[in-house]
Amino acid sequence: MPDALGSEAEIEGAYRLMNNRSVTFEALVAAHADGTRQRAEEAADVLVLHDTTDCTFPHLDAKEIGYLQTGKAGFRLHLSLVVDARSWRRSLGVISAETAHRPKRSKAQQAQRKKASGPATAKWEDREFERWWRGMRDAGDLLRGCQRVIHIADREGDSYELMARLLGASQRFVIRVRVGDRRGRVGDVGEEDWWTVKQVAANCEGLLEREVPLSRRMAKTAPDANRRNPPRSARIAGLRFAATRIEIPKPFYLRDVPETLCLNLVSVIEENPPPNESAVEWLLYTTEPVATAKQVANVVDDYRTRWTIEEFNAALKGGCAYEARHFESRQALLNMLALSLPVACEILSLRSRARCNPSAPATDVLTPLQIRILRELGSRKLSVSPTAEEALFALAALGGHLKCNGPPGWRILQRAMVKLLTYEAGWLAAQSSVPARQRKKM
Repeated sequence: MPDALGSEAEIEGAYRLMNNRSVTFEALVAAHADGTRQRAEEAADVLVLHDTTDCTFPHLDAKEIGYLQTGKAGFRLHLSLVVDARSWRRSLGVISAETAHRPKRSKAQQAQRKKASGPATAKWEDREFERWWRGMRDAGDLLRGCQRVIHIADREGDSYELMARLLGASQRFVIRVRVGDRRGRVGDVGEEDWWTVKQVAANCEGLLEREVPLSRRMAKTAPDANRRNPPRSARIAGLRFAATRIEIPKPFYLRDVPETLCLNLVSVIEENPPPNESAVEWLLYTTEPVATAKQVANVVDDYRTRWTIEEFNAALKGGCAYEARHFESRQALLNMLALSLPVACEILSLRSRARCNPSAPATDVLTPLQIRILRELGSRKLSVSPTAEEALFALAALGGHLKCNGPPGWRILQRAMVKLLTYEAGWLAAQSSVPARQRKKM
């Protein structure tokens, strides 16, 4: 913050703002969410990506901030990010954000919660699905003016209660299956044989095949994370897509929910994985139609957009360096978080703008002065009337990007933008020291 703000007066003002009791995390997020709503209504067709991530602050007081499962200071952050469904990963903003600050738990208490049965967890007041439901409910309420809203969630969203509430509220969704051994049956009238969800998926007839590039996945330090997402090498995977209608019964211990839920089930399976590599296998619950190959492909593509929220989390923690903050109070830390959310959105938006509309004028992504500075100080030449794609490739070159590596990612663009803003500040300072008569020639 001292680097960004400069003067001692501005820094002091920022600290006072963060600690002002009249300034709250909820009010700041609500202001950003209102802007997100307006952009979403203009886009009309949107996906709402939901995810929970841990924010870690080992240098802060855990009694003030809260405890993570690791015992370190930190809290859980649940986000709902709106993305334009018709443009390549164009983030429109955060529509809902909620934090969970937990007390310290002993190893015995953590082990007890980890091994708790379904009936036991149903009695907990801090059940995970409630947080997911609040994010989806609030997003659905705010985005009523959109033509199409689809909620996207990974395996944490695989909750019978959550899906029952979404169906009851007429909300559309694509949720990845976590409990593959849950009972299910093909939704034909008179069908009495109950299988598992995995068995139902295995008996689906394939509708289409597609080759998809898979990125490399590094091993994680947490054993549970490696079990869920084992490390892998980069490769081209041949995937088979299939779909069917499925009926799943409610767990016996739940009350006040429908006896069964009727959903569409989409399976994505890699039939011939390389030796010593785990096969790709996605099972997705969805409300979207799956009668044709195109409809099934649309469901899978909607779910693949979920990776954008993982990039958002990285932009928040790495690009905004949020976890490096040293505020001592929870309020200041949360206010800083609320102000960082739109910044992380802008970091991702810069990358997607050129890919969504590469032939747009360069002034859609940079100011005329910034374009002029790139002409003078950049290493990559610009045409007389540069496009947005040209401008961002020229910008990325400032961050060390090589054109042969393909479109630049958000990390390169952020690094380049910091350098460009530094050049711009120097340019403006030089202009202010030149007499007005000479300045017109510059």
